[in-house]
Amino acid sequence: MHVDNSTPSLFTHRQERLMSVGATIENAPGMPVAYAARLWAQLSLPYRDPGDITEWVRQNGALTLSVSPGVVTGRDGERHRGYPYGVIPRYALTWMATEAVRTQSPDLELGSLNGFLRNLGMNSSGASGRRALDQVRRLITASINIEDRRTGAEGRWSVAGANFHIVQSYQLDFNGKELSSAGVRLSPEYYQAIVENPIPLRPEALKAFQGSPMRLDLYTWLVHRLYALRTPSTVSWQQLMTQFGADYRLTRQFKAAFVKCLREVQMIYPEARAVPLESGLQLSPSAKHIKPRHVA
Repeated sequence: MHVDNSTPSLFTHRQERLMSVGATIENAPGMPVAYAARLWAQLSLPYRDPGDITEWVRQNGALTLSVSPGVVTGRDGERHRGYPYGVIPRYALTWMATEAVRTQSPDLELGSLNGFLRNLGMNSSGASGRRALDQVRRLITASINIEDRRTGAEGRWSVAGANFHIVQSYQLDFNGKELSSAGVRLSPEYYQAIVENPIPLRPEALKAFQGSPMRLDLYTWLVHRLYALRTPSTVSWQQLMTQFGADYRLTRQFKAAFVKCLREVQMIYPEARAVPLESGLQLSPSAKHIKPRHVA
């Protein structure tokens, strides 16, 4: 009689892979990094297609992000409006920030975006490539408003804001259905925001979180938030829900999804001291995931 003395793994295949990525990052601190603009550590784009609405809004404390969809023109001249959503616009924004930091220029050639997507495990050709291009075009034509509302004593309050596009100008050349060459110029305000205070991220982590915009957002937020944290702080579930989980109707549903994402992010960023409590997420000063201002 055969007796199986093997011990079953306590982790799923995915969890083991995430921990392996975390070990790779810990053991190779000098590897190249990617960058994100600080804005996307505070606020984020839709996870799913918002559909036919005039404006999409997400909030983080006093900050409010409003996105209005742009108009994308097809090969036959047909025009449609659509929001950037999901993983691809997040990867595109990371690529833009990485290239801006690397070249110290707002002028970017989109040809390298295909290589960036391939390195992250995404197909950048054929139908998949056209879907990626559609999301990039939605991103570069969208109108964005950021508002910061502050309250003071005796009923006083103020609001400051800015309207902008990610991209100031773009040139897209096609050969039939396929993109043959392309370039974008980042808007001056967005380019300046990137190069003044970029957030370093590891490409291995971005690749591991492929398919999950919430994990990508949470990873970026933790790297940014914990970098500057000096004393413990608790963020309420309601505040986290308005920042990360506008698609959830109930707080308990959001909390369950958020905690699951958090556990996976901490497998890659194990130094992140973030503990779910009944009242919210407790953050404590943590070791830096990546040293700032690394050479890309």
